[in-house]
Amino acid sequence: MESKCLSECGKVFVIDSEDKYQVEIEPGEYLLVEVGSMAGTAAAKLTHPNIATTAKRVYEFKWYRSNGSKHWTARAGVSHWLVIPRTAVTLIPEKGYSYVKAEINGVKVSFNVSGGGGEGWTDYLGTRTQISVNHKLADIRKLCEVAVRGTPLEPVTPEPLEPGQEDRWNQLFAGATPDVKEAIAALAGEAKNPVVKMLPGYSHMGHDQGVVVSVHRRMKKIPVPPAPGYSAAWKCEYTGAPKDFVLKIGVYHVRVKVGQVDWHATAQLNGLAAPTPAQVADAAINEMGGATEETA
Repeated sequence: MESKCLSECGKVFVIDSEDKYQVEIEPGEYLLVEVGSMAGTAAAKLTHPNIATTAKRVYEFKWYRSNGSKHWTARAGVSHWLVIPRTAVTLIPEKGYSYVKAEINGVKVSFNVSGGGGEGWTDYLGTRTQISVNHKLADIRKLCEVAVRGTPLEPVTPEPLEPGQEDRWNQLFAGATPDVKEAIAALAGEAKNPVVKMLPGYSHMGHDQGVVVSVHRRMKKIPVPPAPGYSAAWKCEYTGAPKDFVLKIGVYHVRVKVGQVDWHATAQLNGLAAPTPAQVADAAINEMGGATEETA
């Protein structure tokens, strides 16, 4: 089976007739594609006249461990929505099992879709779809080049963040920003007594914040001149990113991991002006005309 333009596929794109693997396609002239990036990246801040709307999102990721178990992580994100003519989309005959492989203006993408087995396997590509997050800025620009405006699919109105998701987005965004952690570590190094506040669910004897006494950093490999006969050598120093903070809470010293800290609240408590909670996302949203926010 060869790659085929989406506008020529009709209702079904057969990838493997023997295994009965196919993609069922909702009829239409366009695709409304959600393109997501992590908050704070250049792609998240992108503005372009062909972007239909932009909104904050909370992305959930599923990970599998070597023993077969799984766990979830979350990141603060920003999504752009693009209306892409189907004439600009080429479907690639690869079995993705809920990930439909395609190419748009030279950019390889995977549409995240629903799919199921039975007799063979069928993926369902709808008019409203999304691609995997974190494409390069250059790739997203190429998608914008072929996007169009003024179609019946607009206006695009994402659903608002669910109750409590705004605070969660702010926490995730601040927690993923190295500047906040380094600023707290610097204040501690200057004996300026920064305060760290823990996330809900973490506390010590009823107290959820304390003054930083010391900072423990991750191990970092530093290249050094190799000994004769060796091509490379390193030494290890504990000079990497902050790993945990020791807080003084009453008369106790309590170690708190960076993942247990409410970085948004911590930044506010210490008067850190940057980054503000939604500075990066809101700047893009405002330039796009004030889009409504949505959750993943």
